[in-house]
Amino acid sequence: MKRRVAIMIFDDVEVLDFCGPFEVFAVTRDYRDGETELFDVYTVAEKDTPVIARNGLSVNPAYTLETCPKPDI
Repeated sequence: MKRRVAIMIFDDVEVLDFCGPFEVFAVTRDYRDGETELFDVYTVAEKDTPVIARNGLSVNPAYTLETCPKPDI
């Protein structure tokens, strides 16, 4: 069973503060077969408009606080 992981993003966020954890969870596989994904990772923001990170990177959130699936993590 995949666990849902919500990564909160907001204006002026440091890119590494959300990209690092996102990548770690997204590439994790079950050690028994090396293929099964263990996590469903998605970004969440207060609104459905693009979030502008500290370095100017624009990121579109997958969900808002109201529309996101209930996270396990």
